[in-house]
Amino acid sequence: MKKLVLIDSNALVHRAFHALPPTLTSPKGVLTNAVYGFTSVLIKMLKDLKPDYIAATYDLAGPTFRHKEFEEYKAHREKAPDELYAQIPLTKEVLKTFGIPIYEKQGFEADDLIGALAERGKKEKNLQVIIVTGDLDTLQLVDKDKVVVFTLRKGLTDTVTYNEGEVQKRYGLKPEQVVDFKGLKGDPSDNIPGVPGIGEKTAAMLIQKFGSMENLYDSIAEIKNQKSKIKNQGLSEKLIQKLQENKDQAFFSKKLATIVRTVDIDFSLEKTDWRKNLDLQAIEKTFKDFGFYSLVKRLSEIDVQSSISTLDLNLAPALLQESTHIKSCDSVKEIKNAVDKIKLKKEVVLELVGDRLVFTSDSKEFFSTKTELLSLLKEVFEDGNISKTGHDLKPVAKEFLKKGIHIKGLSFDTKIAAYLVKADRKDYDLPIMYQNELGKDLAVGGANRLDAVLELKKIFWDKLKNDGLIKIFEEIEMPLVPVLAETELNGLKIDISSLKKLSLSVNKELSGLEKKIHKHAGTQFNINSPKQLKEILFERLGLKGKVRKTAKGALSTAAGELDKLSGEHPIVDLILKYRELQKIKTTYIEPFPHLIDQKTGRLHTTLNQTGTVTGRLSSQDPNLQNIPIKTELGQEFRKAFISSPGYKLVSLDYSQLELRIAAHISGDKKMTEAFKRGEDIHTRTAVEIFGVTPEKVTANMRREAKAMNFGLLYGMGILGFQRASGTSREQAKEFINRYMAEFSGIARYMEDIKKKACKDGYVSTILGRRRYLPEINSGIPQLMAQAERMAINHPVQGTEGDFLRIAMNRISDLIHKEFNDNDVKMLLQVHDELLFEVKNNLVEKISKVIKSIMESVYRLDVPLIVDARYGNNWRDMEPI
Repeated sequence: MKKLVLIDSNALVHRAFHALPPTLTSPKGVLTNAVYGFTSVLIKMLKDLKPDYIAATYDLAGPTFRHKEFEEYKAHREKAPDELYAQIPLTKEVLKTFGIPIYEKQGFEADDLIGALAERGKKEKNLQVIIVTGDLDTLQLVDKDKVVVFTLRKGLTDTVTYNEGEVQKRYGLKPEQVVDFKGLKGDPSDNIPGVPGIGEKTAAMLIQKFGSMENLYDSIAEIKNQKSKIKNQGLSEKLIQKLQENKDQAFFSKKLATIVRTVDIDFSLEKTDWRKNLDLQAIEKTFKDFGFYSLVKRLSEIDVQSSISTLDLNLAPALLQESTHIKSCDSVKEIKNAVDKIKLKKEVVLELVGDRLVFTSDSKEFFSTKTELLSLLKEVFEDGNISKTGHDLKPVAKEFLKKGIHIKGLSFDTKIAAYLVKADRKDYDLPIMYQNELGKDLAVGGANRLDAVLELKKIFWDKLKNDGLIKIFEEIEMPLVPVLAETELNGLKIDISSLKKLSLSVNKELSGLEKKIHKHAGTQFNINSPKQLKEILFERLGLKGKVRKTAKGALSTAAGELDKLSGEHPIVDLILKYRELQKIKTTYIEPFPHLIDQKTGRLHTTLNQTGTVTGRLSSQDPNLQNIPIKTELGQEFRKAFISSPGYKLVSLDYSQLELRIAAHISGDKKMTEAFKRGEDIHTRTAVEIFGVTPEKVTANMRREAKAMNFGLLYGMGILGFQRASGTSREQAKEFINRYMAEFSGIARYMEDIKKKACKDGYVSTILGRRRYLPEINSGIPQLMAQAERMAINHPVQGTEGDFLRIAMNRISDLIHKEFNDNDVKMLLQVHDELLFEVKNNLVEKISKVIKSIMESVYRLDVPLIVDARYGNNWRDMEPI
């Protein structure tokens, strides 16, 4: 499905102006904070949403039809500062360079134009309309998944997409009911009066109950002066009086809040095809004039290649150079000349900038070529004897893979090196690394960036060497870069029909849960509102559990806190179930169909090599690491991940990998022997701490033993175990004491590793991956306790991450050496599991060799065991 994005420009400009300091100015001294923020959001939108068509709307100066009908409309608002208004024309300049048409009409607000454009867009087949805005005024336009709102939650980077489900989650209302809600509640930001004395909670309750203002007032007319009916409807005489006295004002408020969708505008999809009018040279000049050097790099995040190939435009040379000349190599002869120089030097430093690859072999001559000509560089980049250096080389590897080139010889990635040296950095962007390490700003330009990479390479090489990390860097981290690039490109096949059925089922279950929750509460309320939920649980129902308070002093309704109330009232478990369903629905079921790549027909996640401090991989866009696997709904969702015709999905999953590593590191005799004998470790643990024979171990005993085994590795204390196991505090304390006595090796390891962290300031995995813990000697009890938990956990969890990385590298080598590219594809790594797509006739053979690789990544004192399964989808699998 193609996408039409409608930009609420005024809302974004206002948001940007107030979000960024008034210290951002152009080289000529012009204030540009709003323009910078607006442009930053624009680039993020282009990257995240990948729109096919875009239109921008603006307010014009002067009164609208609403001002004429209601003189007080927005009258209380303070006039925006002149510094903001002065930047609006500059944002229009930016939009023009991106080929985005602007719509504005006297007498109407930008929201009305968006409403009209959205209505036109809805009539187009296979087109989704996405409204990009800085506020929630356009939520009334949401129409299932056909029209959604992409808005800023906090600042300029924290975004949320509102489809029908998300609107329901926020207000407990359907999108079309939002205007009724505003008619009753009013809207202080626009000076819309509403009904005095009716706030958000009451307005939402009334619309939820009656469906619309019209139905509400019809019902009031029917039950007037009938006290029994008034009471049955959940209304009070006082409330009815307020509504009756302000009926005209309520309907007038609804009219003011209603977005007009019939504005006469000249619209066509062709006009909004931004890529046809995109002018990269103009973008480069505008960015340079405004001093937006940090945004230049982000242009490479945008998929503009289709526009470049259509218009035969090159990224403006000035974008690639500042102080050093870069030679454009866009012919066979020019590329051959560059290749010869690389072959002579046996090394190349490279980076993607926009649609071009910039590279050098000696820091004297710099070259650039279109990515569409990368096939001419195949000889050099598939030669493992020619070393390749860069900063964030995975996108480079992916670009070559798209051209059928498996890049070899990736020797040094400064981003990966920076991560390995200090894994808790928040940002690994090249200018930030350069500033951190050399104390100076990085000048703009592709050549300067390559020079910076070479300077940082020397610095980080020394640091890696001093910390004993060269082996991990060269043998694990660098080989993993192309492996992750290929895995991301492989993607996963999704069964859309399965997701649709699941969505219907979840909606039905949510509706049933909502009715039960409201029945227990004795009133209707927005279950997704923490404020209303708090009032129901702690005021109306009077629950008294020991729940922590928020920063503002209110009782928390977070999931972990509600868990403490489980059993006190039936409503609590219903709410927890409701939240679980709602999260899976809004996080996975609804968004996934829109994330499928139109070219490949598959879902492509991003695997972050530098995303965690422990060394485990993380995943984003979408995050596939957090898909629940233990719940029935989570399993049902996994059914939507399917194999292609002629293939099977093959899953290989380590069995209790963390505990096996813990047994090895700690040298605990009982745990080690249990694993060697092939016993169920949780049953053995239950035997030891409860003093019973294996036959006498109950399901509850095993569950408590399992909570103990995993919990202690994450630094869980008495209170944590009490919550996890459901035991009393005294029992929890007794169980932990018994555990420490029976598994003395684990107890000794925990004490020893904390002492080592205090002495050295860091802890390491088996292979030497470090985690620095400066807080452990801070003298602040809370920080010290947290650092101690990290000290216990990192050697185990970090080693687990190391083993998975080694396995992925070795399996990738095997695939390329022993099989054809279409025989088997690595699709995903989730926790201790690797997922593949394998040809039907090769399932047994390939799974056997992969299992062998995974079980032999490292020789521990206990055996590594891998469970292999296969099936047509990720849920319904059987052992191989």
